[in-house]
Amino acid sequence: MSATPRSAAKPGVPPLLIAGIVSFGTLFETMNSTGLAVALNTIAGNLASSPESSDTILTGYLVAQAAILPLSGWASLYFGRKPFYICCVAAFTIASALCAMAWSIESLIFFRILQGMAAAGNAASESSIIADTLPAEQRGLGFALYGMAVVLGPAIGPVYGGWVAENASWHWIFWLNVPTGIAAVTGCILLLNDPPAVRNATRKRRAKGLRLDWFGFLLGAVGLASISYVLDRGQTNDWFATSSILWATVIGITCLLLWPIWEMLARDPVVKFRLFKNRNPAIAVVLIFVTGATLFGTPAIVPLLLQQQLGYNSTTAGLVLGLGALPVLFLLPVTGFLTGKVATRHLVGVGFVSVGIGMYLSSHIYPDLSFSQIVCFSIAQQLGVGLIYTPLQSQSYIGVPGKLREQAGTFMAIAVNMGGSVGTALAVTMLERGQQSYREQLVPYASPWRDEYQQALRQYGSAESFSQAIDTQAAVLSFQGVFFIIACAIAACLPLLFFLKGKPSPEDQEA
Repeated sequence: MSATPRSAAKPGVPPLLIAGIVSFGTLFETMNSTGLAVALNTIAGNLASSPESSDTILTGYLVAQAAILPLSGWASLYFGRKPFYICCVAAFTIASALCAMAWSIESLIFFRILQGMAAAGNAASESSIIADTLPAEQRGLGFALYGMAVVLGPAIGPVYGGWVAENASWHWIFWLNVPTGIAAVTGCILLLNDPPAVRNATRKRRAKGLRLDWFGFLLGAVGLASISYVLDRGQTNDWFATSSILWATVIGITCLLLWPIWEMLARDPVVKFRLFKNRNPAIAVVLIFVTGATLFGTPAIVPLLLQQQLGYNSTTAGLVLGLGALPVLFLLPVTGFLTGKVATRHLVGVGFVSVGIGMYLSSHIYPDLSFSQIVCFSIAQQLGVGLIYTPLQSQSYIGVPGKLREQAGTFMAIAVNMGGSVGTALAVTMLERGQQSYREQLVPYASPWRDEYQQALRQYGSAESFSQAIDTQAAVLSFQGVFFIIACAIAACLPLLFFLKGKPSPEDQEA
């Protein structure tokens, strides 16, 4: 495999090893976030805080990450790709150690904000490093490794987080990041390289001085952070009935509407929306947004179904997601091999159809399913992701000049981040609102003057038990409705695949 002008691999270092190194960072970041989500109640009790305060542990991270993402592409170019990436990994590791030593809920929230800021720099740099290091026709293999980290982290994170919360101490969710972070930093120092093409671009940027499109950055940072806050806290705070949610929505939408207009007119924009004149990254960003919503939205509600309605503990609920992701891990290398050989729209089309079918099947879930049957539903939901993520990541760099690849990485990171936030918020909101709606529809059937009600009382033994049965039925119907809506949303995206054109070629790498 020949070296490329912007390769991040030192001479003699296999390019796929570089893809593995940067994917390793993503693995322990996603494990940390998803593992933490199932341990919030334990953390709240340990630090003597309310559930609302513990939720801020997640919100602070997401808002900080969203705010810094627009700056990440510019920072990678100004400070140098290798130094910037290593500093971000090191900062995430240090912040993880501080989180593990947190003495109060306020200190933990602050250290999580530092974690989110560091993670934003990693996310934008990793995909551009892979795109630059591997020849265009081989990028699929690199992004397959990256995709394995993206899928594996959310799958095993809840298993690890649930087990630690129940059998050890929540602090170990963060302590795990320290040795893995040290290993990642060491590997990056020894193996990564900024070649002449990258160093020249950095020198040119620094020659202009510390000139930054501050207004453009603020528009993007405030807009993305505000919307992330709204999506994460909206359902908890009753959406627009709360003034903070209402004002954050107005501010966020206003900033995001002005952001591309300002950046298109700016002489030296912090993010270059002109990149979307190339339809490959434009369509890829839209589809990866939908994929992010599915990849992170579904795992947010499946544990609720398993724990609240089926009586699973947090470890077993996490195990369902982990086992469901196993076939995806085996499929990703095959997808990586096929990427560049088979048209992207064909691979992604099969993936979207597979995920849609999986969601449709899940819309028929019911409480009496066995553990193995639940795992099969989880596999059906996630299997198609293996055919989607890798080709779309590779497609987003087709025809993108080397000097703009950090920008492409920034947009893809924003798409995954915001897609996950939107997917989670919509899934949780539809779930809770659906439960209320279905209960209101079922309660009239519980009239004492109905023969069915008298039969149900005899069956369940008491009115209280019968009321619980109604709650369970309403919840299951709501879960079914959410899965059906997700299936419809995925089907609605299929026409976009016809606009995907082009295959990676050796000439693309030299662009």
